[in-house]
Amino acid sequence: MPHIGYLPFEAVDDELQAVMREYDEELGGSEFVRVFAHAPEVFKSFIRFYFPLITETRGSVDMKLTELVRLKVAEINGCHL
Repeated sequence: MPHIGYLPFEAVDDELQAVMREYDEELGGSEFVRVFAHAPEVFKSFIRFYFPLITETRGSVDMKLTELVRLKVAEINGCHL
């Protein structure tokens, strides 16, 4: 399987550094953004779509719990490595 390395934090676009801080606060980690930072405009486009979607539809469920549920559903369905 191909491996894509992390960009150093300092090399990540300023806008994505702000996103990383949000993920660190909400989820306790944002390392995956450093991988997506190889294509910053593509990831920013995704963020413009995804962030409003999750903030408007998650209600009062904590984002960390939402991500844990997603991981568990993926595991149950055999969608893990």
